[in-house]
Amino acid sequence: MSEACERTIEVGTGALDGARVVELADGISGPYAGKLLVDLGATVTKVESPQGDSLRGWGPFPGAVADPERSGLFEYLNAGKRGAALDDAPELIAGADVLIADGGTERWRDVNPNVVAVHISDYGRTGPLRDRPATPLTVQALSGWVNVREPGRPPVQAGARIAEYVAGAYAAMGALTALRCRTGGVDVDVSLFETLVATLPYPMVGYEKLRRLGITPKPGGGLMLGIVRAADGWLGINCLTGQHWLDVCAMVGLPEYGELQFEVMAGGPERTEFFEKAGRWLADQSVADLVELCQAMRIPAAPVTDGVTVRRCPQYAARGFFVEAGGEEWTFTRPGAPFRLTRTPVPPPRPAPRLGARCPPESRAAAAQSNAVDPSAPFADLTVLDLSTFWAGAYLTCYLGAFGADVVKVESIQRPDGHRYSGAFPFEGDDWYERSVIWQGTNFNKRDITLNLTTEEGREIARTLVAKADVVVENFSPRVVEHFGLDYASVAAIKPDVIMVRMPGFGLDGPWRDYVGWALNIEQLAGMAAVTGYPDGPPTNLQGPADPIIGVHATVALLAALEHRRRTGEGQLIEVAQIETGAAVTAEPVIAASMTGTAPEREGNRRRDMRQGVYPTADDSWVALSARDDVDAAALADVVPGLPAAWHREFDLAVTEWTALRTAAEVVDELQRRGVPAEQVMTADRMYGVAQLAERGFYQDMDHPVLGRMRFPGWPFRIAPGPAQHHRMPAPTLGQHNDEVLRELGLTTARIADLRERGVIGERLP
Repeated sequence: MSEACERTIEVGTGALDGARVVELADGISGPYAGKLLVDLGATVTKVESPQGDSLRGWGPFPGAVADPERSGLFEYLNAGKRGAALDDAPELIAGADVLIADGGTERWRDVNPNVVAVHISDYGRTGPLRDRPATPLTVQALSGWVNVREPGRPPVQAGARIAEYVAGAYAAMGALTALRCRTGGVDVDVSLFETLVATLPYPMVGYEKLRRLGITPKPGGGLMLGIVRAADGWLGINCLTGQHWLDVCAMVGLPEYGELQFEVMAGGPERTEFFEKAGRWLADQSVADLVELCQAMRIPAAPVTDGVTVRRCPQYAARGFFVEAGGEEWTFTRPGAPFRLTRTPVPPPRPAPRLGARCPPESRAAAAQSNAVDPSAPFADLTVLDLSTFWAGAYLTCYLGAFGADVVKVESIQRPDGHRYSGAFPFEGDDWYERSVIWQGTNFNKRDITLNLTTEEGREIARTLVAKADVVVENFSPRVVEHFGLDYASVAAIKPDVIMVRMPGFGLDGPWRDYVGWALNIEQLAGMAAVTGYPDGPPTNLQGPADPIIGVHATVALLAALEHRRRTGEGQLIEVAQIETGAAVTAEPVIAASMTGTAPEREGNRRRDMRQGVYPTADDSWVALSARDDVDAAALADVVPGLPAAWHREFDLAVTEWTALRTAAEVVDELQRRGVPAEQVMTADRMYGVAQLAERGFYQDMDHPVLGRMRFPGWPFRIAPGPAQHHRMPAPTLGQHNDEVLRELGLTTARIADLRERGVIGERLP
């Protein structure tokens, strides 16, 4: 065994201890999936060509070329993995449990018929776009991730290649799901395109709901306040409820706008007036003072950090999240793991394999699991108690329900899940809280009960539910469940082998543990907003994909913990601090800043290794296109008159002059015929019409007793064998399953009626 190999093989006692993974993937998505499995204790062997992974040439700023052994981004994604050469792949795969590949996996079936083969591609292995030329920018464009973030400027992508991390997290989730139901070979077909659509469904389902109500959203509208300028920097103030809005209006001295929330959000003249007046007040305050004031009023607020300032944040610092890594002669700062497990902790960063390392395969034939379950419902043996609110926790439990788990969601008639009010309006009727398509989209496959946890009877029933649960999930600020006696120590005293997933916004400890926040705050504090937008413009939000990104990471950790419990009988606490997950997928600016001392600037639609951009078309639309190499550039030059070879302002002007004379469809067709990646920038009103999604069965129509029939996205991969459809039953109405669940606990009809009479349970708001 070579020294280069030996130094990466440190056997631990992680949740996935004993699992063997082979990684035949380049760049970010596949390696990030492998990284998450390494964090959880799997042995991952990275197979490289003699030239090595493309990220070995990553430098901390555009134009820089790194030493292949000193690439911070490569080290981050590949720490702790073994190294191997292509010649070793057949023997390695023969003994593997999981194969992660961003190329074809079919040829390895003869080598190991029992392997879980995870195939990551732009559009999936089937459908009309399966072989379509693409880049992350063009896939973002077609998925709705490229948005107008500054009025009067072209729509812009999410920065720092965050989208590619998203696909990697879903790939890890699919791999661990497939392992649970393995009776032989299982294929997991992961579509980058679908992962992005699934992670940002708000605009699509919300637009369809408004269309049905006869409401047309106005350009320039959106959630309030968003990112605003203070005296010494940027911060996010994000109103999630009507009360938040009233409190903000009072805080900035504009109480007269308290009754105009809808008008301001809709983008009318009231919005402009409000921001002009509020902006003058905000400009006199410091970021720190504003965050402290907002949090004292329980208004979600956070500073907008970049690759330098994020490491100074008191909460990250107190929790020791950012860690030093590298080699003997060089170091850099990188994010830590996006989850913490009490029984099977994530090990400290270990070196990535050196280029040319060859770790010999270990003699072990992979075998199918002997305790395999029904592949259409691999979680059918799990009972899940869902104490979550809003989206991140609900996303996790919705996934478990899709694959067979019995999920019991707890609300109360005094305080229903606040997400029920997202995209629903009082003018829709007394049952308006049942009409949120956004809430419904993450609460399929669940049974709903209501419990007033401020009463001893409500808490006693909750404890009885804990005693029957395999998994308990919550994502409130820490003090909420602790106040009700439902923290991990309390639930473990009732059910010692329970696995509890806690997903606080800022973590279970640290000076900001009790701060309130939601998806946009996570984007702002984790550095996601600072890398999105134009170099000469403000930082901008990604529109809220942080919640499902966090939910996916929590699911990955949970599935690993379930495997540990299967082997050992041990439960444990999993902590997923939302700000840490957000930083884990925004690693590049932190790594670059630690190596240069300066935060990378926003790049708009640029990418250092391509010539690309977003350009207007004759039909008042936009197209995103990328020249990946000189071949693409030559093909583009064949149709764009006077196109400069270099990428600069004249390049953009020449492309703009050409696209502005053609419709988006004409531009895309012309360039795709020549092999140049190009896609129309999709908007919320057109997402249901994408043929690729329809042909892959991504959407599913569901009938709801109040809302009626509506189309919703599914999960962004196909597991074969596995369920043909993911949504087994519609989202429940408030307290719909009170009688059913309570009878299962042994309560009599008379007792249930008494609880209802006294408001401990109920089916309607009081």
